This record gives sequence, structure tokens and C-alpha cells, in this order.
Amino acid sequence: MSGTIYRFDRFVFDPDAARLLDSGQPVPLEPQVLSLLKYLVENRDRIVSKDELIDEIWQGRVVSDAALNTRIRAVRRALGDDRAQQRFLRTYPKRGFQFVAETDCFDSDDKVDAPVMASRASALRRAWVWVGPAILILILGVLGAVWWLDESKITETSLPAKPSIAVLPFDNLSGDPDQEYFADAFTEDLITDLSRIRGAFVIARRTSFTFKGKAVDVKNVAADLGVRYVLEGSVRRSGDQVRINAQLINGQTRSHVWSNRYDRALTDVFSVQDNVTGQIAAVLKAELREAESRRQVPTASLAAWDYALRGNVLLFNPKSAKDFQDAKALLDMAVELDPGIASAWSGLAFIHYAASLHPIPGISAPNSKDLSLEAAQRAVSLDPKDAEGHWMIGVGYARNGQPARGLASCNTAMALNPNNDCAYLCGGLTNMALGNPAEALPHFRQSLRLNPRFRPSPKFTYMGLAYLHNGQDTEAITALNRAIADSPDDPTANFALASALALTGRVEEARAALETSMTLAYSDRTTIETLRARHSWMGPGFERVLEGLRLAGMPEQ
Repeated sequence: MSGTIYRFDRFVFDPDAARLLDSGQPVPLEPQVLSLLKYLVENRDRIVSKDELIDEIWQGRVVSDAALNTRIRAVRRALGDDRAQQRFLRTYPKRGFQFVAETDCFDSDDKVDAPVMASRASALRRAWVWVGPAILILILGVLGAVWWLDESKITETSLPAKPSIAVLPFDNLSGDPDQEYFADAFTEDLITDLSRIRGAFVIARRTSFTFKGKAVDVKNVAADLGVRYVLEGSVRRSGDQVRINAQLINGQTRSHVWSNRYDRALTDVFSVQDNVTGQIAAVLKAELREAESRRQVPTASLAAWDYALRGNVLLFNPKSAKDFQDAKALLDMAVELDPGIASAWSGLAFIHYAASLHPIPGISAPNSKDLSLEAAQRAVSLDPKDAEGHWMIGVGYARNGQPARGLASCNTAMALNPNNDCAYLCGGLTNMALGNPAEALPHFRQSLRLNPRFRPSPKFTYMGLAYLHNGQDTEAITALNRAIADSPDDPTANFALASALALTGRVEEARAALETSMTLAYSDRTTIETLRARHSWMGPGFERVLEGLRLAGMPEQ
């Protein structure tokens, strides 16, 4: 069944093939941005309201205006448009948006070049009528030269100016052909997750699966597909256990950049697949950034990059004070060897931020919050387009009593990378600090939607605190229980749960939760006074959290 292809200005847009061409060159589009552009183009005869777009793109889920606005800006960036020009997308204040560019429509069986070919054919017919066969010979000669040049480009694929990767189909090592689907589904989900990483070029599933079952040389694969990195791996299921191996390889040198093995109990195929896929995608995001930066700065110490990478991996999901201590030791060595590694400073900013919230032996200091902000500013000075550094600046300003300034940095992080879940955490925290917990909640929900499998515990913890600030104690208990289910040793989540239970009149349960919290805290001198000193920056609503803890029996001093 044929679909519709749209041509406007220099662009060709094929929604069915998920492809936008700018003068023949592909423009990468994130899935929600693609859906937004498709809906606006298909409804270009009218103004589309914000509510209608949210219902269509997010299928009725509650999102903030900021989430929609970041997608609108992404559409404009893809088209080289802006709010001042509005050549393609026009904003009608308080009414909505309309796609206004003059648009031609064509039927196609997934041939994205159909409009271009139709246009060329029309031009050739006009040329024939007006100037005759002699010009046609010249045109054919020119087309022959263009064809030869295009073929040369195809045979010598150039590397994109961004981290690029192909995921080879994971091998099924289970010894059971019926388990082939599990390996294929895992590969497919991993490609989908990686495709969401802004700034990465990821070869699509159909191309990757042409290598299925074949013995390949990763260097040849990388050269054929025009990518720098190749990810390969295997899946082995045995009884109720699954083992997944993955390794990231530099296709130019055949050297291993990263590898890991995951062993899991297999009680639910899809939950295990989602869990491991999310972990690999999260780690690989950092690996791509670090490996690419290493290539771009060949004079940097390889040992420094290795320390930075290892330190940041420990921070993906820290479980104890030792994880922070080990990560800081590695990152300190990284910046000592090479102070120009932005990601190392971002990691240190995160460590000092955590140390300013609760005691971490050997790290926490009276000026931890200042050290965090300074490290984040250092990271952004080295890489102004890194969303990680901007959101750390945002929480750093909030932590230092400047939440309005912090919110501006959070918005910058969201604009730089609309898929960065931590940028939305930043927006939520700064709104809480400003005394707007109701406005913070959509940011925390968006963070969970963007990355539900990666570090869900702090997201649910902050969501629970926002509910507490907002007087929604029952909702807070639900969110905090989910946080603790993922990270039972998180003292902040446990303290908040004790408060919420007490505020709902469940005092005995609150006291039991408080006792658990006190054993988990990094210090045995946690009091109302010490918590106020560490957390009052979160806004006036934190006094309500302290009131619950007071009811649960926490000492005042």
C-alpha cells in the first residue's frame, strides 16, 4: 500500500519511511519529533492546538508545556527555521501551531526519491520542448557524470561527524533454535534504545540484520556502513537463567572499547530484556561519548580517559558510599592527568552534589555544594553543548539558594538534549526549590518516561518528595515505595517514606520506617536539624517533610 511523500522547499519528507531529506541528505529525527512533524504536515490546513498535539504525540499522558516546546524547537532546528522567521512552522499565541510552507504531495511505495525524480522528469520535458535534442544530450552527459560521482561516494562511505555505531544481531548461544526470537528481540530493543541517544548515528535494524548468521570482520562492517563503532554480543538462556555478553569495538582498529557480561534470573523474559537493554544503552551512551572524545583529542592521556570512563560508570547507579568514594578517586586521577576532560568534571560535580545532601565519609565537606557548582561550571567551559554539565549547574545553583538561575540552566540542558532524563530531574528540583511542587511533578514524570529503566529510584524519590511538599501524602507513599523497591538502601527515600506514613496517621509504621532509615544513613547523628541544614534548599515544602519525621520520632537535635 502506497503512502504519501511531502515536498516543501528543499526538503522531502517520507513519514512511512521515517525519513527527512534536506537537499538529498538525511536529517536525523527523534521518534517524537518525527511524529510531531508528520501530524503538523498532515494537518497543515488548520491551526493545531497544544492539547491536540499532546493527545496525539503523548497519547493522552500528562506532559508539561516545556516537553512540547522542546519538540517544536527540534522540528524548527531540523528545518533550519526559527521562531523569528517561521517559514515552516508558525506559532499562534494561545491557539497553537500550523505548518505553513507550500507543500507538494506524492504517492510512493516507500521510494523517498519519487518527488525528486518527478521534478527532474518534468524539467527534462520542459527542456525538450524549448531547446530540443541537442540540450538533452548535454543533460544526459551531465547526469552521467553525476551518476559516476554518486557511485564513487557510495563506494567510499565517509564517517559521520558524530559518534556512529552499528549493532550486529546478537548470537543465540542457547543451543535451542526456538530461542532465536529472544536474541533478535534483544538486539532490536537495543538498537531502539541507542537510536534515542542524541548526537549518535545508529544504523537501522534492517541493515544490521543483513549480517545475521554471517561470520564478519568488524573492520569490514564498519567500513561498509560508514561507522566508527560496532557492538556485538550473545545471549544464552538455560533454564531460568540468562547470560548476555556485549562488547563495543572500534571498527577502525578492531580494539575493544568496552565489554560486559550480565547474568540474570529469568522469571519474566521481557522484564529481563528491558532491564539489561536499559543498562547497556546507559553505559554505551557514556562509552560513545568518551571513545569519541578520545579520538578527537589524541594528545590526551589514555590513562586519564580510562579513569574518567571507569569513574563515571560507577556513578550510573551508585549503591553505597564506597561507590562514590571509588568513583571520586578515579575521577580525581583523571583530572590530575588531564584537566581538559569535561565528563570527568561532570562526574565530580555529581559526587560533590550527592555529598552535600548526605554524609559520605572522606568526601562530604562544609563546601561540598560549592565544589559541585565549580566542577559543573568547569565541565561546561570545556564543552558548552554538553547537557550533563548544564543540568549539574542547574541543581548547583538551586543547592546554593539561586533556584531561578538554576532553572535557566535546566532549561538549557533540556533544549540541548530533550531526551536527557536528568535535565528534567533538574527542572523538577529547581521548581521545588522555587516553591512550585505542582510544576515539579510533570518534570519528574517526564524523566521517568524518557528513561524508566535507568536509575528509577532517585526519580521516584524526588517525585515522592514533591508530592509531600504538595500535601499529596498517599501519592507520596506510592512513589516512595517504588523508589525503595528499586533501591532499598537509599536513606533519603526511607526518610521520606517515614514522614509520609506519619502524616497519614500510620505512626507505628512510620516509626519502623524511621528506624530502618537511621540504620541506612551514612551518619548516626541524623536529626531534624541536620536534615534541615542539608535539604532546606529544596523549598519551603521541606518543612512539611520534617514535620512528618518529627511525628515519627526523629530527634530535634
